Amino acid sequence: MISQSGGQSSQAVRTQLVGPFLAWLRAHGQEPRALVQDFQLPADAESVPEISLPLSTLRAFLEATEQRSGDAFIGLHVAQAFKRGTYGLVEYIARAAPTLRDTFRRLARYMALLNDRMVASFEEDAAAGTFTYGVPGEPLSYGRHANEFGLALFVHVGRQLAGQPWSPLAVTFAHPAPRDFSPLTAHFGVVPSFGGGMNVLTLAATTLDLPVVSADPVLLSVLERAAGTPPPREAAPPDFVQRVHEAIRATLRDGAPKMETVARQLHVSARTLQRRLAEHHTTFQDAADAVRSELARQYLKDPHLGVSEVAFRLGYSDLSTFDRAFKRWTGMTPREFRG
Repeated sequence: MISQSGGQSSQAVRTQLVGPFLAWLRAHGQEPRALVQDFQLPADAESVPEISLPLSTLRAFLEATEQRSGDAFIGLHVAQAFKRGTYGLVEYIARAAPTLRDTFRRLARYMALLNDRMVASFEEDAAAGTFTYGVPGEPLSYGRHANEFGLALFVHVGRQLAGQPWSPLAVTFAHPAPRDFSPLTAHFGVVPSFGGGMNVLTLAATTLDLPVVSADPVLLSVLERAAGTPPPREAAPPDFVQRVHEAIRATLRDGAPKMETVARQLHVSARTLQRRLAEHHTTFQDAADAVRSELARQYLKDPHLGVSEVAFRLGYSDLSTFDRAFKRWTGMTPREFRG
């Protein structure tokens, strides 16, 4: 049953989600053994803290847990049943920080220890702070149920850390909106946005000022020494990849993007283009998909553009090819995306 797509989605990611989702199924009367077999997981997958899977397989596994449970918001509900210690060193660093502001700063710094394909940041001005995370080149990030689990968990545990209720100013999910998202609105206390390509929490400065009830500066110092220097992270495409994206955009009016055409625009050979993209852990196809996916969302928000016109603008010669590509990127057809 393992389903994998090409490009970055077939690259393995380290995940701590498999065990909690399997355990949740068991706790609610569902035998998870069939899922373990279908996805060729380790026999002890329910209890091991971390498993490596292709990103596409992780998404398919989480969708299968929804189908098996009949719970359309399984990610939210697993987060609400979260067991302390699941995320080990990174979690305990967050719990020992003095304020919620320091918690989110440290999450942004250390989350790459959990998954080296993940990027996270925390930006702040006088009024609010914004915590953002996702996977570069993957507009769906980890997929709907993983995204909803993650943001729901940060707020759920953040309320525990503060010892009082609070709500974010804004919530944005990487994935498109489900038909009904009222359970998410109830959990966050704010109507979420969707289709942002990254997962984002925005908190008021007064919320970030809240002290953490489990703060322990001595323990925090010990834990941060144990964590060491986090691995380097790229929060944005490097200059060369960005130039490739721009060149691809310029060629779409002439049809499907071609590596040789883009290479000529950048004054390099096709072989050099391939090599330099590989140095940044991506491919020409990944770059073309990233550009087309971003533009597709932008164009489909314009009610004056028909789906066929959007397909033409993206260099597709027929609508069915665009439909398949868009569903691969988002899990939805273009018409479903428009609602």
